[in-house]
Amino acid sequence: MNNEKNVLFLQPLVGSAIWGDGSILSRYPVETPDAIPKEKVALIGIFSGHPQFSNRILNGAFRGMSVAQARDAEPGLFGPLKDGWDFLSISMGVGHAAADLSIQVHPQEAYALKREHAHGKSECWYIVDVDGTPADVILGHTAKTMAEFKKAAEAEDFQSLLLRSPIRKGSFFNLLAGTLHAIQKGTTFLEICSASDLTYRLYDYHRRTADGIERTLQKEKFYDNVLIPYEPMQYHFIHNAYGDVRETILTDNENFSARLFEADGTGTVDRMKPYYACFVTEGNGTVNGCEVSPGTCFVVTGDTDRFSVSGKLNILAAHG
Repeated sequence: MNNEKNVLFLQPLVGSAIWGDGSILSRYPVETPDAIPKEKVALIGIFSGHPQFSNRILNGAFRGMSVAQARDAEPGLFGPLKDGWDFLSISMGVGHAAADLSIQVHPQEAYALKREHAHGKSECWYIVDVDGTPADVILGHTAKTMAEFKKAAEAEDFQSLLLRSPIRKGSFFNLLAGTLHAIQKGTTFLEICSASDLTYRLYDYHRRTADGIERTLQKEKFYDNVLIPYEPMQYHFIHNAYGDVRETILTDNENFSARLFEADGTGTVDRMKPYYACFVTEGNGTVNGCEVSPGTCFVVTGDTDRFSVSGKLNILAAHG
């Protein structure tokens, strides 16, 4: 099968964070820029078509170009842009939390466009693994009114305010913009989200940066966006099979779609969206005859209607 445009393999992006310790590189040993200390690496960028932060293509007709450049050169590879967007509207990354992430929300679209001149952010999480059990994430809160929420938050009474959801390997959560959340220590997670980096922190455990200053909070913007009351998402997974490849559609919403392919043998998979941004979470095999392994990032483009998968491996695929 011709892979010149069908399947584009990508160079992962690497990012650091205060909650990273480099251990994600043990699971996914990708190349790390010299400017980023390996012990600070928290995230691996799987897919981005943002003009300023875009993965480089490693093969085929667009080798050496970024995803954004390839999309500009041949828009049909990725289908039409989402209304209101000038670039591909999702990003995808995987990280390991060596410490708890801050209690935060991401802004809703209308608020972000008006106040930040940028897009809001919804997201979903696939839990790749946990260091031990029991494990959980902070997701939602108990307050019924803003007054009730602020009273507890300002008193730092988070034990009564915050809701926790148990997690295990393979758990999935969909988060609307404005959902209070915090990934917890020991969690390896894959995130598919709107292509926005806006985050409003309510609480960060009084952590300090390297210069000794407590990290900045954005409480008022948090209060402007947090969804009250919190309403848990309902999940209705859809299952399909392509030979020895099982597909689980995890979500298909107005912001993005996410699906898991679990292969134990061989199958030819139909591409049901204009493109699939893909990541091998575990196992080994081939995609269109090309070898893939944990950490492989690739895009199935609009240049093909189907692609072949062989081996014993799991692939997360997204579209937005």
